[in-house]
Amino acid sequence: MAASLVERAEFAGRLARAAGALANRYFRHELDFVVETKSPQDYVSVADRAVEAFIREELARAYPDDAMLGEETGGAVSERTWVVDPIDGTLNFVHGVHYWCVSIAWLEGGQRKIAAIYDPAPDELFTAASGGGAFCNGVPIHVSECTALEHAMLGLGYVPRHDLDKNLHLRRELSLAGVAIKEMGAGALMLAHVAAGRYDAFMEPHMHPWDALAGLLLIEEAGGCVLPYPGPAGLLQGGEVIGSNAALFDRLSTIVGHNDRDHDRSR
Repeated sequence: MAASLVERAEFAGRLARAAGALANRYFRHELDFVVETKSPQDYVSVADRAVEAFIREELARAYPDDAMLGEETGGAVSERTWVVDPIDGTLNFVHGVHYWCVSIAWLEGGQRKIAAIYDPAPDELFTAASGGGAFCNGVPIHVSECTALEHAMLGLGYVPRHDLDKNLHLRRELSLAGVAIKEMGAGALMLAHVAAGRYDAFMEPHMHPWDALAGLLLIEEAGGCVLPYPGPAGLLQGGEVIGSNAALFDRLSTIVGHNDRDHDRSR
């Protein structure tokens, strides 16, 4: 890896930890925050905005020529862009559930180059730089070796903007194939856990770039497979996500494809 990429990756890791420490102060109610809703079951809080503002300030100081795209305050996309979710899993966060994270990705020329996902509860920092492997707290991580769907544990993301009937049908098809399905409510963190081999796969019909980019790079660098991302509408619109080890990827993609066609025919 080029020296500049290593330096940026190390910076991203430090920044994710610092942002997570700030978010954790809100989570522990050391700092007060007010919760708002953007839509049904879609929460935002002062904590989200404060953490994103902190990240934006640090990035502007360290890399003033880079752009930043954040979940809460938007931004621009350029040749070099940081894509940030200050608190992924806000619904869990505001309910006091320890399953949320800070997610930071860096793109160069539209390509995923750096990932940093920090989970404050167990103090785990997941990092990756293109071509350099994936790590948790500096220790190399790899996707699972599971080869059979009947032995697999999969994360299936769902939010109200997704098609409910389609989601329920997919859950049925996966269950019939023997898959154990979990929905933990923080897609970025579930992608990191796929990279670490804790879950065998994760899929969601649509993810925004701030939720998806860092986790997808982690899975790739941990030896896994992912769907091309973003979708045809481009980075700002996001797209469908499937990430898993190589042994399960084709079978899962086939099940999703069949589900899509069956659902379309039923309409």
